[in-house]
Amino acid sequence: MHRYLAGMLVMLCSIAIICSPAAAQGNDAASNPLGSIPFIGGFGSSEPVIIHFFFNPGCGACEKIHPVIEAYAANHSDVKVEFYSLAGNQTNIDLFNAYQKAYNISHAHVPILFLGTTNLMGEEAISENLDTTVAEVKKGDYKRGLLSNLTSGSSDTSASSINPGFLIVAGIGEGLNPCGLLVLALLLVSLMASQSRRTVLAIGLAYIVAFFAVRLLSGFAIFSVIQLPGLSQTFTLIAAAVAIIAGIIQVKDGLSKKQHPLLSIPDSKKSLISSYMKKASVPAGLVVGALVGIYGMACTAGIYISILGMLYKEPAVGIVYLVLYNILVVIPLVVILLLVFFGIPPEKVSAWRDDQKSMLRLMIGVVMILMGIIILIPML
Repeated sequence: MHRYLAGMLVMLCSIAIICSPAAAQGNDAASNPLGSIPFIGGFGSSEPVIIHFFFNPGCGACEKIHPVIEAYAANHSDVKVEFYSLAGNQTNIDLFNAYQKAYNISHAHVPILFLGTTNLMGEEAISENLDTTVAEVKKGDYKRGLLSNLTSGSSDTSASSINPGFLIVAGIGEGLNPCGLLVLALLLVSLMASQSRRTVLAIGLAYIVAFFAVRLLSGFAIFSVIQLPGLSQTFTLIAAAVAIIAGIIQVKDGLSKKQHPLLSIPDSKKSLISSYMKKASVPAGLVVGALVGIYGMACTAGIYISILGMLYKEPAVGIVYLVLYNILVVIPLVVILLLVFFGIPPEKVSAWRDDQKSMLRLMIGVVMILMGIIILIPML
């Protein structure tokens, strides 16, 4: 078991080096976000200034500035405003994300408008600077439009901000958390005494599938919410804070070798999980996996929330990475199940988990703290 852990850590370090940010970056023209956004100008004296205005009907600042923008457009024949509501409109949300990349904005929020090679964000900035900004755009040399004016400085925005190597390390690390390992080990111990190996495999797989499904669905739900403009920056700050605080708690519990760590499955739910474990059936395995997927989040919420905080900036690939990340989380569980199926006593797995749980908490805590810091750095 120690050889298995050592080999996995070596593999993770190697992958992290190979997939580091320097290796992940590129200048593929097809990924340039400027290629996916509408043309902004034609800015000669005879051409109107085109303003792209993004808003959310549920946003108070948007509701205040929206009629101001409408009145401004009505009173200025040299201005054309395109309105984009982000309420439940995925096309407009995707376009909004493309504009963020094109204008190199890390944390955009509504209301915001884009014109020429600049943008105005927030009710105050728009109301105070709209007229002067339009005048500057109108008299400037922007005849070639946004694409030609921004392309030269936008090569860095075409690279993905998601580091696959880091996600791999975090995913496997989260999969080794003591909560999930404990329940699986106890489940296998209880099954091996009275069930055939095929039955043990079927129930163990049911547990892992349900655990994976609950985590993935909760991730999808959170991911869809944080795509709403105005929530993303707040969620990012919360994700960073949760990751750092939870990481510190995990490190503290790991160093003190506490028998009852603060971040663990609530005691009130352990008896419920235990009652289903005794039923020794595939449906019961599904229920146990779902319960651990829900209540086990207490153990590694800092990692999962911070991962979502990293992925929201790139929705298209973020969803794919979210699925892959959760697959990585269950890989250690699958490996342990297969080891038991092919002959390793589950008692040995349980004993290994008990021996290593402090080290695992310490490792997970360090990962959480690092992820929180990585999220915060671009916001400073």
